[in-house]
Amino acid sequence: DAMNKLAAVGVERYNHNLETARSFYGNIVSTHGYDERIDTIKYAKKAGMEVCSGMIIWLGETIEQRIEHSFLLQKLNVDAVPVNILNPVKGTRLENAKPLPPLEILKTFAIIRFILPTKIIRYAGGREKNLRSLQPLGFAAGLNGMLIGNYLTTTGQNINDDFNMLKDLELDY
Repeated sequence: DAMNKLAAVGVERYNHNLETARSFYGNIVSTHGYDERIDTIKYAKKAGMEVCSGMIIWLGETIEQRIEHSFLLQKLNVDAVPVNILNPVKGTRLENAKPLPPLEILKTFAIIRFILPTKIIRYAGGREKNLRSLQPLGFAAGLNGMLIGNYLTTTGQNINDDFNMLKDLELDY
């Protein structure tokens, strides 16, 4: 009922990240269940809203679990998929996580694009630190959007640098 009320007052899009695959979720989240999160997405879709639901890669999951998660997003027919890349933050449980190799990140983007060929797949947090100079290759690997500016808990790169990257790639913005 809450989703129908939101839709009735004009909410068109709902963001609800699942974070990671069901088979890995319990290693990361203990405050709420996976099925509850999936139900929220289903309720939003049933109410007629577009759903933005993505993931954080490199929480310790395997490439197979990233694939598992991508197929779930396909099954749920989400409209947009933000892909965050772990950006270890001091004082958190994953503060000492080693960075995911940039080519592994790009391979992940390509796999997600293959599984979700018609969806909006966008860069989210962590791209600057994890991909460094290879950020433009994310678009060649299949991304078709990006969040710009700062993120919820970390800073992003300068907005003008993002616009220059898009200009250099001859992409419209």
